[in-house]
Amino acid sequence: MIKNYLKVAVRHVFKQKLFSLINIFGLAVGMACCIQIMLYVLDELSYDDFHPNADQLHRVALDRVYPDHSTEYAIIPSGYSEVFARELPEVRRSTRLVGFTNFTNIVEYRDRAFEESFYFFADSNFFDLFRYELLRGDPVTALKNPGTVILTESTAKKYFGRENPVGKSIEVNGNETEVAGVMQDLPENSHMKFDFLASTTNLGFLQNQNYTSFSCYTYIELVNGTDPRVVEAKIPELVTQYASGEIERNLGVSYQEYTRAGNGYNYFLQAVPDIHLYSSLESEIRPNGSILYVYIFITIALFILVIACINFINLATARSAERAREVGVRKVMGSDRTLLVRQFLAESVFLSLVSLVVAIAIIQVILPWFNNLAGKNLELFAGNGVVLLSLLGFAVFVGLIAGIYPAFYISSLKPTEVMKGTFGRNRKGQWLRNGLVVFQFAISIILIFGTLVVFNQMDYIRNHRLGFEEENVLVIERAGSVDQLPAFKQELERLPGVVSVAGSSAMPGGYFFGAQFRHRGISDVLTTKSMIVDDRFFETMEISFVEGRAFDEAYNDSLSVIMNETAVQALGIQNPVGTQLSSTSTVNGESVTFTYTVVGIAEDFNYQSLRTTVTPLAIFSAEGPLGFQNFIPVRLSPGNLQEKIDRLEEQWEAFVPGEPFLYSFLENDLEHLYEAEQVSGSLLAVFTVVAIIIACVGLFGLAAYMAYRRTKEIGVRKIMGASVSGIVLLLSKDFAKLIAWALVLALPTGWLLVQQWLQNFAYRVEPGLPAFFVAGLAAIMVALVTVSYQAVTAAVMNPVKSLRNE
Repeated sequence: MIKNYLKVAVRHVFKQKLFSLINIFGLAVGMACCIQIMLYVLDELSYDDFHPNADQLHRVALDRVYPDHSTEYAIIPSGYSEVFARELPEVRRSTRLVGFTNFTNIVEYRDRAFEESFYFFADSNFFDLFRYELLRGDPVTALKNPGTVILTESTAKKYFGRENPVGKSIEVNGNETEVAGVMQDLPENSHMKFDFLASTTNLGFLQNQNYTSFSCYTYIELVNGTDPRVVEAKIPELVTQYASGEIERNLGVSYQEYTRAGNGYNYFLQAVPDIHLYSSLESEIRPNGSILYVYIFITIALFILVIACINFINLATARSAERAREVGVRKVMGSDRTLLVRQFLAESVFLSLVSLVVAIAIIQVILPWFNNLAGKNLELFAGNGVVLLSLLGFAVFVGLIAGIYPAFYISSLKPTEVMKGTFGRNRKGQWLRNGLVVFQFAISIILIFGTLVVFNQMDYIRNHRLGFEEENVLVIERAGSVDQLPAFKQELERLPGVVSVAGSSAMPGGYFFGAQFRHRGISDVLTTKSMIVDDRFFETMEISFVEGRAFDEAYNDSLSVIMNETAVQALGIQNPVGTQLSSTSTVNGESVTFTYTVVGIAEDFNYQSLRTTVTPLAIFSAEGPLGFQNFIPVRLSPGNLQEKIDRLEEQWEAFVPGEPFLYSFLENDLEHLYEAEQVSGSLLAVFTVVAIIIACVGLFGLAAYMAYRRTKEIGVRKIMGASVSGIVLLLSKDFAKLIAWALVLALPTGWLLVQQWLQNFAYRVEPGLPAFFVAGLAAIMVALVTVSYQAVTAAVMNPVKSLRNE
């Protein structure tokens, strides 16, 4: 029986080559996109699920509440790790991880030096919680001693080749460090990323108990069966117990006054496998994904598959009249409906399996390009036979879904209606086809509209006035490596093409440390993000002032501070210039209180990404007690950039011989903040084009069949004097109406979807009717071009030939 079904299916495919090709192509492209998207989604959902104790692993994060806003951090104060393990019976063990991903380390071995950004520090019990395999060395002792480091396997090969690196020394930022072990490379589907893992005993500041300043990623392993909410409920009491005294000592106000003013520390647990998709906090180890994009891509995959299946259903029901005689004869000969359903489903599954073969070929061709675009390393089979069985099951499922309605519809035809020729008057199939075309193009319009909004938002971000001029600013890293920094900056300013040179502890889009201020006589405490800059920073970055002045060589600014507009509003002080604020900082391991004078109010500028609003910012002078500088921003004149970069590098080599010259352009650094959105937007655009192509392929086949069915009518109309343009309009207007209905259906749905996505940005475009108009017009034009080809072909046909053929 199966052999007979297969033989009939093959015969039918070759008999109707055009329509079979349309069905196979549409299903294959739809399957390829669906499978490709699901590979991406499964990879996103697999993050950190490889840990054997993944269900018990949690990261402790912080929702820091300020009087006028709140910010969520992935790092918390260093002292709590020990407190959690000691005070909470639900916590089996706790460990800390410290990293400075915005800082480039210089690692040297023999005559080779490398730039390394992922140099992290961990507590000695790190491998008790995260059971990565240590290929060389002892996991119990490897992180106990200062001056030691563990390398990942690929890093060890980069530095030592096939040598055993354990016991050998490397130089890290000029400090000799002994290799204590080699661990397996971290999987790509991990929220962590590091190439070096040194002991936290190397970090002197961690030896001081701290419960208010954020510095460590803190992970805990819960006792089996523990509800994380039980642990979260106990943390506020620990905060009061351990942090209140430190706050009172540093700020001179009671903890009750501090919290009444609107300050608070709300700690919460994040399951480690959830971090990649559900966490987008400040100071994440690496950029995370988003569950929203997972939902979006799953929806797109389903949409594309539905569009492909709709093509199949439309063509099958449209051509049901041609199969009617076959059904009538089979029923007269004694075939029952069940056998007919099986026959038509077998044809559908056969076409689906052929489409799967084509889809696999398409995926193998586009997978390298997709991996490059998405930053993934996906493989279709990866030596797993289960994947092949899953794909076969998927093809059968698609074949059954696409073929089930046509099978039952065509097999239900009555022999009497078929023989009398009354079957063609049934309009039920036409209503179904029209409804499916409307749904199909509604999906396409939503995808077009979504793509337009994503690219409009990205364009808005690129062109949004940030409050400073980011173009032509080259940022030199590792300013701390320059012993004679003032002289170095002076030499740079003398170079042709250099407009101005400055120094700072941070650059927009980077990491800003926190500071707290108290005004004399006011109990409210102002908490700000902070940075340190030299006298030329505001001039170099072209930041304007509302009031007061910038730091200046003519003044002693060691205890001066500049606030942004938001900080002044939060402080609530009239005439802020000249106001004195006290702030406590840690200097040489001791807490020292300084009194700063506000000398200027800078205009608000977006020093973080546009996902967040501008928050209070305090800017200290490099002359002060906190005067470190990590970056040297250099404003260049336009043109001949490479020549200017070469001159800058020559000066670097003169002042810091043997150290690599590390630089980037600020404009590019800021674009990297939105890399996830840019990748998702590009993927969305690609899949939108694919969805439209699939929809148009189906429309092409449907229009071809409709033109074929109306061949006699067209011939009569031409003989009666109808023009070619009139006939084209006749055949096209019905499809245009369907696209118009699709536009009406897509309007509210698309609006709700893009509004949900735009909530990720504090600064965003407003999707208006023009974007929908463009999306609808694009869909209508593409559909009409597709239909018009068949309409024109039918309209220019010789009417004598048309009538003779009929």
